[in-house]
Amino acid sequence: MEAVLNNLESTVELLAVTQTETVTEWDGETVDRAFQWAQYCEHLHTRFHTNPSVRGALESRLHVTNQLLAHTFTGYRCVTLSDLAQCSHRLLIGLLKNPATPHPVIKSLLDKFGLAEDAVGDQRADTRGLNTCKSACKLLGDFTLNRKSDFGLSAGTHVHGMMLLQRIQVILSHPCNLEYANKLLDCLLEDSREGQDGFLTLIAAALLSTDTTSTAQDFLLDWLEGHDVLRHRMCQSLPPELCTRLSQQWPKFRLAYWDSLKKSASFLEYDVTNGLWRQPCDTEASFLTLTNRVKSLWSSGSPLKDETEEQLLALKQADGDFEVKGLSVWTDLLVQLN
Repeated sequence: MEAVLNNLESTVELLAVTQTETVTEWDGETVDRAFQWAQYCEHLHTRFHTNPSVRGALESRLHVTNQLLAHTFTGYRCVTLSDLAQCSHRLLIGLLKNPATPHPVIKSLLDKFGLAEDAVGDQRADTRGLNTCKSACKLLGDFTLNRKSDFGLSAGTHVHGMMLLQRIQVILSHPCNLEYANKLLDCLLEDSREGQDGFLTLIAAALLSTDTTSTAQDFLLDWLEGHDVLRHRMCQSLPPELCTRLSQQWPKFRLAYWDSLKKSASFLEYDVTNGLWRQPCDTEASFLTLTNRVKSLWSSGSPLKDETEEQLLALKQADGDFEVKGLSVWTDLLVQLN
């Protein structure tokens, strides 16, 4: 038993080291050994987490090891017994987030874990696939490339979007995996609570990807449809030109975008004294923001420009078809556009 506890202690120390500059000396072989030890700890959890006596010994050793490491490493996050179930996930996160990790190691990690096509069909492998895909996607907040590509998205974001799509595509290619695919996105959303805009940018990149069939992208759009608040935030937070491009490519997104624009417009109130439309709070879009978003649609060329004009005229008419300023947001928007 002492050998098991020593191995556990060494692996927890290994996880802490992934946060340091020591990893600059790591190569592919070192990384492979590290993941073997991580999988060893996952095996310990699977085998012993319901065994009271062994569980107690494991927790006791973890407590002592965590105390020592907390004194050694600033900002150290303790490892609990339940964390051992996702030890590979935590190791991967540590390496991907560490700027000292050599580029060849980063590339090999993304190649190794990003797609994981063989992960479907085995429950344990499914869990690993979910965790590693989550790990790669969490990079969005911490690992960006300076070079920008289409619509202001970084090349790295495009890669991560493609990885997510391919993962979903593999999951959906097997029967009865719809719930698992939903779980993947729900977990990614939960993990991104403090950086939700990054997650929404990832979804946008995935929807713009041309590297897979549309099945996974249709699934993403359906998933968004079940998250109204998130979808509205996506339509508010993404740049106008990006929303326009998504509207051109996906009718479902276009409908959702117009719903979001109409919702934003409904909050605006006209300030008669100053002759301005004002939003009641900073979390809602201003009239200027709304104008810029509609202008982007208007300037996109046919057929989206024609559809935008028809939509605006219909909304103006439904609002009373006023021609006087300050009575209808849509009247004033049309004036701005014309």
